[in-house]
Amino acid sequence: MGRYAARKAADYAKDAAEPVVNRKQVDAEKERAYRHVKQNKNGIGWKELNAAIARVMQDYCGKYKNELTVTRGLSLLKELKENEGATAYAANPHELGRTLECFTLITVGEMVMQASLLRKCSTAYLDFYRLDYPQMDPPEWEKHLPMRQEDGRVKWRELPLDFHLRPPYASSYEENCARHAGQLERQGAHQS
Repeated sequence: MGRYAARKAADYAKDAAEPVVNRKQVDAEKERAYRHVKQNKNGIGWKELNAAIARVMQDYCGKYKNELTVTRGLSLLKELKENEGATAYAANPHELGRTLECFTLITVGEMVMQASLLRKCSTAYLDFYRLDYPQMDPPEWEKHLPMRQEDGRVKWRELPLDFHLRPPYASSYEENCARHAGQLERQGAHQS
């Protein structure tokens, strides 16, 4: 599927219109990234920030979880971002890259914790254990919980494990791939 996706992306890029650059978005991103270079060197370095993130994840979102500890972990990640993260500095491009990586790790940690709060069961298949929901693999929790951020809030929905084989999709992987390939080709022809 990776080769197929890459081939289709390359085909699309050949005929795609020139992208329009949103200057405000670029300037805001540059400000977000480079503020750590301009930061006072008395702040925290990327190594300390990284260690703090790792400690929060180990202590508050380890193998065995419950709502209280995961919620506290979310709060601590927010505090790290707003307090220590606000003082994070970078003395060179390498440190800047690592500092920005730390902020990505905070975001990923928040996503993992939010997903951990959503799944209110324990499951051996995912090696996921909720102390406040000890029943293993209850049938009503055999589902996907795709989540997204919308207006700063976590939104999610429930999907059966085999959603991709139910209507409006075809009942086999091969037929779905063939159908999807046909749709992409038709869309490409319409855009030309």
